[in-house]
Amino acid sequence: MHEKDTDKLLHSLKQAEDFQTVLSETRQYVIDQNLKNYLAYWLHEKKRSKSAVLKKAGITEATGYQYFDGKRNPSREKVIALTIGLELTLEETNELMKKTGYAQLYPKHPWDAVVIYGISHGLAIPEIDDYLYNEGLKTFGE
Repeated sequence: MHEKDTDKLLHSLKQAEDFQTVLSETRQYVIDQNLKNYLAYWLHEKKRSKSAVLKKAGITEATGYQYFDGKRNPSREKVIALTIGLELTLEETNELMKKTGYAQLYPKHPWDAVVIYGISHGLAIPEIDDYLYNEGLKTFGE
């Protein structure tokens, strides 16, 4: 589907006289925020199995399969762990975060800065956890 420029979409919403009309005109441009669909897409794209991703993400299979099936909503940190398990780039991670309604990784936040470093350098969760711990920040395992 062809996406409408975000600024144009925002302008349409701000200038609209009637909400129902503008909603019907812009609905086709609204993104699908369903994490389940994006996880399925990236599993296919990266040719990974759910169990391999969950192992790399440090998430138990019982919980992780609920995330993949859309039966449970993960925290922001768990979504980031899943992106690391999927071996997404920083850009791919932030795109997934944005499209699913989670805050993107922001380099001015200390926790995010460590994770950005880890993703950019291809580090595994335990290695990122070491950096987080050394900085006195919450680790993925907490």
